[in-house]
Amino acid sequence: MHTQPHQMDDCLETLKDEEEALWENVECNRHMLSRYINPAKLTPYLRQCKVIDEQDEDEVLNSHMLLSKISRAGRLLDILHTKGQRGYVVFLESLEFYYPELYKLVTGKEPTRRFSTIGWKRLSSLGLTHFLMNEIIKLQQQVKAKDVQRCELLAKSRQLEDERKQLKLNKIELLTFQERYNKMKEERNNYNDELIKVKDENYNLAMRYAQLSEEKNMAVMRSRDLQLEVRETLGTDLV
Repeated sequence: MHTQPHQMDDCLETLKDEEEALWENVECNRHMLSRYINPAKLTPYLRQCKVIDEQDEDEVLNSHMLLSKISRAGRLLDILHTKGQRGYVVFLESLEFYYPELYKLVTGKEPTRRFSTIGWKRLSSLGLTHFLMNEIIKLQQQVKAKDVQRCELLAKSRQLEDERKQLKLNKIELLTFQERYNKMKEERNNYNDELIKVKDENYNLAMRYAQLSEEKNMAVMRSRDLQLEVRETLGTDLV
C-alpha cells in the first residue's frame, strides 16, 4: 500500500527529468532561437495543436511588457517549457516547418517535414482548415510582397538605365570638351613657340642694333680724329 505512491512519485520524477533533458537542448540554443524566431509565425500552429491557448498567444504577441521580437520569442519559449514533452515535440514540429535550420541546430538532425501524430491528431478538421487558410494567406502576402519588391526593382532598374544613358551622354560631351581643350592647348603651345621665336629674333635684332650703334660711334670718333689730323697737317704745311 505504501509502495505504490512511492513508485508513482519516482515515475513522475523520471518523466520530469526526461522533459527537462529535452528542453535542455532548447535552452542551450535559447539565444539563437530568440533572435531569429518570429513568434507570429509559430503561434497559429501551436494554437491549432492546442499547446498554447488564445490567452497565451495574445500575451506573446500583444503584451506591452514585451517590447521586442526577441523578448516575445523568449516568452513563447517559457510558455512552451511549461507544456512539457508535448510542448517540446510540437515546438520542434513548428521549427521543422518554418525554421529548418534552427530545427537542425536544436536536434542535430536534418528536417524531414514528417510531423508526428501528436500535432496532427490535435488538429480538428475545422482547425486544420483554419491553419491551412492562414498559411495560404501568408503565402499570398509573401507573393504580394515579392510583387511589390519586383516593381520596386523594375523602377530602380529603369532609373539606373536612365542614369546610365545620361552618364553616356555626359561622357560623350566630356570627350568633346576634352578634344576641344587638347586642340586649344596645342594651338596655345604653337603660339608660345612662335612667341619665343619672335622674342629671340627681337633679342638678336636688339643685340645687332647695339653692335651697329657702337660701331657707328666708333666710326664717328674715328672720323673726328682723322679730321683733326688733316687740319693739323694742313696747318703745318701752311706755316
